[in-house]
Amino acid sequence: MSKTQSKSQLVKGTSQNPLDLKPEVAISILGLFSAANEQEGIIYTKDYPIPDLFDGLQIFDEYTEEEFNALSSTVDSYIDENKNRLEDLIPSAISSLLKLEDEGIYCEIAYVLALLIMDIDEELSEADQDYLLALQEALKIPDDRAEELIDEIFDEEYEDEEEDED
Repeated sequence: MSKTQSKSQLVKGTSQNPLDLKPEVAISILGLFSAANEQEGIIYTKDYPIPDLFDGLQIFDEYTEEEFNALSSTVDSYIDENKNRLEDLIPSAISSLLKLEDEGIYCEIAYVLALLIMDIDEELSEADQDYLLALQEALKIPDDRAEELIDEIFDEEYEDEEEDED
């Protein structure tokens, strides 16, 4: 990762060499970036397998093992090629989602994925809070919609916990 840029600064940036990424690749890259700590920059799918990354996201329920393997290979290739250029890779992932016809749904999926990965029901560091806010803003998710998404996540987790207790 750029030694002078934090995760929140990277999501706010613009790419000098933009990449055109498919939605599932962009979402995967943002998920792996969210899962990494500030010093790691981004992690590979061997450290956080794509099926685990997408666990609970209905949009990926129909993916086969072969499709996940192909996606993992593609994502790891992009990471290999851009590991030292996250200032291009991360903004490219965001801009790839923003220019889609159904941008809102894909941006929300990327944001929810980050919330789930970072386990927002735990206490977050200031840097993690800054990152989530910067990601929300970069993905153009309004504050009221972000609150709705957070509430939905907590409601589902609360309901799951109640079912486990019964």
